[in-house]
Amino acid sequence: MNTVLVVEDSLSQRECVAQQLTWSGWNVIQARDGVEALQQIQINSPDLVLLDLLIPRIDGYRVCRLIKANPHTQNIPVVLLTGKGQRLALSYGIKHAEAYVGKPWQPRELLDTLKRVLLDTKKEPQMASADTWTDYGILIFKIIKLYECRVQPWTEYGSQIIKLYEKALTAFEKALTIEPYHLRANHYRLMVEQKWSSLQVKLEQSQPCKVCQYYHGKDGINCAVYPWGRPGEFCLDWELI
Repeated sequence: MNTVLVVEDSLSQRECVAQQLTWSGWNVIQARDGVEALQQIQINSPDLVLLDLLIPRIDGYRVCRLIKANPHTQNIPVVLLTGKGQRLALSYGIKHAEAYVGKPWQPRELLDTLKRVLLDTKKEPQMASADTWTDYGILIFKIIKLYECRVQPWTEYGSQIIKLYEKALTAFEKALTIEPYHLRANHYRLMVEQKWSSLQVKLEQSQPCKVCQYYHGKDGINCAVYPWGRPGEFCLDWELI
């Protein structure tokens, strides 16, 4: 049984696609945004990814690029789900994806596309080069910079940014394992390490909240458990601060 990852932020549309694919014999896993999608790919290694373009946290276009740039996942075929107003993004995304299905989709068209793509893209894994790992690390670094340019990046995207820094450093280390004197890998690794060191200094300055020892306090005192802000759960102490 083939496994497909369905990435769609709309719960109703995600469940609809999942039901259609389950009835047709697919094993379906789901993700509601770009970060969850990358986590599911790392954990489950699906046979195919059905990816909406307009999703939160990391958009579908960049998720697709990360999948195809990562030597460990580049052979996983990607089919994009696109709405009528997403043609510009599609023109860029289709360079990396294997196919696309427009919204609203027809069940038969969707199933036929997934089966065709799966048959056409059976590839043997290839040994990754130092250049491949370096390009992957540079792509992650560019996405980090996009996050850091947003309003209040560390409040809303802190955990994602940290994970991306770790992934970038890992990519450059893999490149240098293959080719120790690779100029671009050494250059970008040094750049990322410097930014990461300065970030760690800021993290060490975070202290527990004095009210409930869990959430943000006043006067810039951050929670040691959730330094980027309160998660979704309700906390009375947070509301009273």
